[in-house]
Amino acid sequence: MTKTQQNKIMKAIRSSKGRFFGLYTKAGEALNAQFVSESSQYVTVYDRNAKDRRKFAKTSLSGLKLSDVKIGAVS
Repeated sequence: MTKTQQNKIMKAIRSSKGRFFGLYTKAGEALNAQFVSESSQYVTVYDRNAKDRRKFAKTSLSGLKLSDVKIGAVS
């Protein structure tokens, strides 16, 4: 994944305005997530499926699906 694609994913997550979105990781995990917070290297989301907060490294994100917007590897 390129840095540009990673930036596009983070921009879309920040602009989600409390809505849930599909988040895909490089480990092959797919989750229904809601943005909570971010730091310089990590993003924290609420996982609707597991009903728990999850923390991911920004570099481990591979794709995002929000409404009609698909960025990166979305399966």
